Amino acid sequence: MNSNSDSSSDLKNLFEGCILGVAIGDALGMPAEGMRIEEIRETYGYIEDFHPSPLGDLNTGEWTDDTEQMIILAESIIDRIYLDPEDFAAKLMSWAENAFKIRTGPTTRQALRNLLRGAPWDKAGVDSATCGAAMRVAPIGLVYHFNLDLVDRYAAISASVTHRNYSAIAGAVAVATAISCLVSDFSDDEMLLEVVSRTKKYDKLMSEKIEYSKEIKDRELEYAVEKLGNSIMTWDVVPMAFYCFFSSNDFSDAVKKGANVGGDTDSIAAIAGGISGAKFGEKAIPNNWKRRVKDSSYLFEIAELLYETHKKIVTLSP
Repeated sequence: MNSNSDSSSDLKNLFEGCILGVAIGDALGMPAEGMRIEEIRETYGYIEDFHPSPLGDLNTGEWTDDTEQMIILAESIIDRIYLDPEDFAAKLMSWAENAFKIRTGPTTRQALRNLLRGAPWDKAGVDSATCGAAMRVAPIGLVYHFNLDLVDRYAAISASVTHRNYSAIAGAVAVATAISCLVSDFSDDEMLLEVVSRTKKYDKLMSEKIEYSKEIKDRELEYAVEKLGNSIMTWDVVPMAFYCFFSSNDFSDAVKKGANVGGDTDSIAAIAGGISGAKFGEKAIPNNWKRRVKDSSYLFEIAELLYETHKKIVTLSP
């Protein structure tokens, strides 16, 4: 394993790939959210490009609260350099009015209500295992990838602002760790060992499902759904996203699989996109998607600012 920290153009490419990857996966999976695989096949065949929401609330290439929350976390890290959960909570509260108008998950909605009623950040979170913490955690995996213990701790703290649940925390730690390992040039096997080891502390079953996701990487989507699940719960979403990553040879295949597995397709594809983007980089993402995804230029800007924040931290570190 060789750190990419000194190879600036390569590392920036991976930061951009990860951030764009989350948004593109989210936008690709958005139209099929809540559908069964059979319904997706009947409606779209096999999703290979952006589509508008059948509910009429989102247009082609637009993303959901998954990407919205990732951006909010990124903006907080950029502003504060280190994770400041109080600032992150404040930024979530500023977003709350919009959050209640869109498809924000039930756990985050309740946590936002708690924050708005005056609960401190470390008391506002809800004991719920939904996947909101895992879907937004990518910036932590990127900026602090030089210190996996710090990534572990920050992922857990960021999760607890809305999700005070060990499974939800485990999912955030798993995704952040995977991204950190991949931008540090770990092999897939090395990354998996680190992810399983760190996830096991919070949720042993989830760590086993993530490990199993690689074992079944050559099986079809339907088999993976049967074995791993595709609900909104973190113990389904995160292992399924890892399956999409491990079973694919490139970025496009990973996010397409995430969009086509049924269930919580936007979150599954978003996480698969973030992990795959951290491995393959921005240059591996089709230009057509990069051009058409919502707020593409701002996503590039966020990635660059996260990269600059990472460099600043490395410079300040003893």
